Amino acid sequence: MINKASKLLIVCSTLVLFSACQSTNLSDDTVPQSKNKYVEFIHSGDILPIKSMTTIEGKEVNLEHIGKKKLVILFATWCSDSNRLLKAMNNSPLLEDETIEVIAIAREEDKETVKKWRQDRNIKVQLAVDLDREIYKKFASGGIPRLITVTENNKIIKMNLAEGSEQLKKIVW
Repeated sequence: MINKASKLLIVCSTLVLFSACQSTNLSDDTVPQSKNKYVEFIHSGDILPIKSMTTIEGKEVNLEHIGKKKLVILFATWCSDSNRLLKAMNNSPLLEDETIEVIAIAREEDKETVKKWRQDRNIKVQLAVDLDREIYKKFASGGIPRLITVTENNKIIKMNLAEGSEQLKKIVW
């Protein structure tokens, strides 16, 4: 004869066994997946949400120019990944390509800070500032550096969070 404790153990074991057989491995399209750590506000195919920027030297950069691809970099001088990325950009053939407009926009930093940072590191990329995140918040809720590639017709190709190493490989044309 089976006592109450044994019955309870059998019932619990059976429930565990049958519940383990339930499919918890839903197909990829039914399980919400977040491949990004941060909410992004632009997507491939969207029009670049900024028309122009003024560099820290006062030069106006027309980002609506048809016929040139654009590479927009969102960064911060205090960020190690941003420093690594912009140092790599110094040696990149992208800076010499006449068909590509490259501009890096410093998030929440003033011109003086960015000018000094540029001088200390001999950065060759055109730099602009986004003191109050007005530009940045058009792209994402967080995360830097970001690489945004844009077609000749001002449509976003891809935006990548460029953390880690080999960041230039994340530039997708």
